[in-house]
Amino acid sequence: MSQRRITLVMPASAADAFEAFHNHSVRMQWDTLLSRAGVEGGGSHPYKGAITFNQGRGWKRYFALRTRFVNYVPGKVAAAVLVEPAGWFHQWSASMRHRDLEGATSQLIYTFNVGLRPRWLGWLLNPLANRLFEHETRQRFAAMAEYLHRHTLNSHEISPESPATVNRIAAKSAR
Repeated sequence: MSQRRITLVMPASAADAFEAFHNHSVRMQWDTLLSRAGVEGGGSHPYKGAITFNQGRGWKRYFALRTRFVNYVPGKVAAAVLVEPAGWFHQWSASMRHRDLEGATSQLIYTFNVGLRPRWLGWLLNPLANRLFEHETRQRFAAMAEYLHRHTLNSHEISPESPATVNRIAAKSAR
C-alpha cells in the first residue's frame, strides 16, 4: 500500500491549527467528516498512547474507527494507527506535521494510508478508498481553514488542559 500526502497552508499558527484539530470540542464545530470524536477515558485532547473513537457524518456514519496515538507533540506532530481491523477497514494510519510559516500562517502536512477488508480485494478497492478518503480529507481541511480564518483561538475556546493554556499559565507564574 502506498502512502498519500496532502500539504496545505493554514491561516493560523502551527499551535492554533494543531489545537483546532486535536481539541475535540473545538473540532466538532467545523469537522465535515465526523459526527463524533472522543478520547476513551475522557478528556478533550489525545496524547501518546491514547485511544480515540471517530464516527463518520451523514452516509459515512456507518464507518467508525478506534485509533491509537503513537506520536503526539502538541503544535508539531501527531500520528495514529487503527487499533484493530473494524468494519470495512483492515488498516488505517495517518500523521500530521505542523510548521510555522511567515505571516501568521502554518504548513500542515497530512500523510495517510487506508486499506479495506477483505484483504484479497484490497488490490482493487484500496486505490479507490484512498482517493475517496483524500477527497473527504481535503474538504475537511478546507473547513478547518475557514474556521481558523474566522476564529482566533483564544482562552475561552481552549480547554484548561490544552498545551496552549498550560504554557500561558507557566509563563505567567514564571514572572
